[in-house]
Amino acid sequence: MKTLKQYWNESFSRPNLMPVFDNWLDKYDEYLNKDSGRIVDLGCGIGNNALYLFEKGILAEACDISEEALKKLTEIIPKINTICFDMTEGLPFENDSIRVLIADLSLHYFDEDTTFKVISEIHRVLRLDGLLLCRLNSINEIINKGKVSKSKERYLLENEGIYRRFFDRHEINHFFNENIWTLIHAEEYELDRYKNKKILWEIAMKPRYIV
Repeated sequence: MKTLKQYWNESFSRPNLMPVFDNWLDKYDEYLNKDSGRIVDLGCGIGNNALYLFEKGILAEACDISEEALKKLTEIIPKINTICFDMTEGLPFENDSIRVLIADLSLHYFDEDTTFKVISEIHRVLRLDGLLLCRLNSINEIINKGKVSKSKERYLLENEGIYRRFFDRHEINHFFNENIWTLIHAEEYELDRYKNKKILWEIAMKPRYIV
């Protein structure tokens, strides 16, 4: 098994990589106003969402575990603020400090306990009027391809030397408990960005106050 840092540094070392965005954030324009507070792109890669925001005049804080990804991103958007860290070790932000946190296909690489830990950290750093915008692998992607779980967890599969988690509506509710999260939007659809069509969930969540 590879570490996520190894895997993504190798992946982003490939030549001629360029960010590609698909306008999924359009519907959240009111939350992404440049005067609305701090916006964090968690697991930004080479900047698919960061470039989308930049072209709207918004500089997000771009975060990733891969130095290679952030290096390429700063070549594309020199002014952008990048932070390299492993989200499984906590998020380097103060409590209630982030207005919008984007996690586009970046939260589904962990076992159950670690996934809960990362989501708890996201809840901690979001303002009460903040918003989590997230996309996750859909379980229908592996059902359609006839894949079988090779881990102890039903929805966690090993592929290319790392694990990937897949979600259905039940799993989303499991990890984003309604007692501490308010669901604003959820839909499942196909994405054509990749060589093979990808099936994913898009969700928008607001944090609830924890007593």
